[in-house]
Amino acid sequence: MKKDGLKKLYDRLTPEERFKLVIEAIARGDEAECRNLVKSCPILIYEMNDKAYEDLVRASEKMTTLACLDLAPRLIKLRMFAGFSGVLAFLRNTCLDEAHSAYFRGRALGERACRGAHSKDHPREQQDPDLEAQDDLGKITSRIEKEWAVFADLVGRFEQEMQVEAGIAWGAFSSFAREEMGLEPKTLIKAWFEPILPEIEAVEDTLDTTETNPHRLQEYASMLRQVWSMLAP
Repeated sequence: MKKDGLKKLYDRLTPEERFKLVIEAIARGDEAECRNLVKSCPILIYEMNDKAYEDLVRASEKMTTLACLDLAPRLIKLRMFAGFSGVLAFLRNTCLDEAHSAYFRGRALGERACRGAHSKDHPREQQDPDLEAQDDLGKITSRIEKEWAVFADLVGRFEQEMQVEAGIAWGAFSSFAREEMGLEPKTLIKAWFEPILPEIEAVEDTLDTTETNPHRLQEYASMLRQVWSMLAP
């Protein structure tokens, strides 16, 4: 059937059929077809709740979802860095234990070798074994600590940077929620995006006490207000 013949059937399309045809017309750049489909759409009269109220409800859901989707990857990275810091600490202690154990094993073997190499007629000069071991272990520990600090400092910087990023996102949304909607941020999250709430609460104290960039915080909050003004005019 020709396209012109289909126009006569446009008023019989179901909402789902019209929706698909419009999207397909937009995708192929057929503006005329898109206009015909829109013009032929039935005009209906509805009874509904107060539009201003409905707009606020929908806008609050969209704003909360937007904020959570932006915050989620930062929270995931914070959890990752915290876990990695714990792993690094465990590995550091394991390396120290192994290095110390290797020292004592090597010392014991060396002492046995020395006893076998020297006779009673040629006694070797003895040192205080406790002081010698303490000095050697201190040098081993210092060397490992120095090398390990490079990794620990790097992870620490990354974690601090992510705390700042997450703190800006959380702080901006919190002030926006209280000032623009008169609601607590966690109340909105519990209503619209509850699965992320435990992740926020796990680091909330850290986010609230982390020093942030006031300029960037203001920019983020301003962006949220601009989006809000478009969703709930």
